[in-house]
Amino acid sequence: MKLTFQEQQIEFDMTPSPDEVVAKINELLKENYYFSHFIADGTEIYEEHEDYLIVNVDRIEKLEIIAKTEKEFLNDILLSAEAYLKRAKPEIVLLPEGFYSNPSSEVKTKFGQLMEGLQWLDEMLAVIDESNERPVDWDKCMELSESMKTEIVSLSEAVENSDNVLIADIIQYEFIPIFESLEIEIGKIIDAVGTRHNLS
Repeated sequence: MKLTFQEQQIEFDMTPSPDEVVAKINELLKENYYFSHFIADGTEIYEEHEDYLIVNVDRIEKLEIIAKTEKEFLNDILLSAEAYLKRAKPEIVLLPEGFYSNPSSEVKTKFGQLMEGLQWLDEMLAVIDESNERPVDWDKCMELSESMKTEIVSLSEAVENSDNVLIADIIQYEFIPIFESLEIEIGKIIDAVGTRHNLS
């Protein structure tokens, strides 16, 4: 198997174990790059990389590593966060009404999706905050992130107490404004230091 990343090539004399391949990939990328995906003999593999290697390692002739610089990686996270906020806003606006009345199973499902989205957003903001390429105007986003964390705790307590009115109030008066502000701030950062893909 031949392992390539940019100008670098590693040739394995014997069939390596999946762990050896992963270790070599990590060695090639070091701290300067974030792994994106790999191309195994022309097939792009975007997820479950280790599982793919376990099944196919003895058949792969050429494994090309695709990685991003930290700046590119953070730009993609910011674009994903902005896209999530744009998609989530119309959904989240409908939730309070569902909780002020008796929440249906559909409302509860959408609420579950909101909770997952909040967790993902919180993790994304933390990754950006801890990175070396942290945007200059990042403080406003971190203030919003702190507000969001506080409200997640309040929301969890309201859920534990089955207080539907409080759940609706927190979504209406806290999360909707936080989402709107975050979308604006992240958009400003992308326009100032990032790049938007596929603009014609």
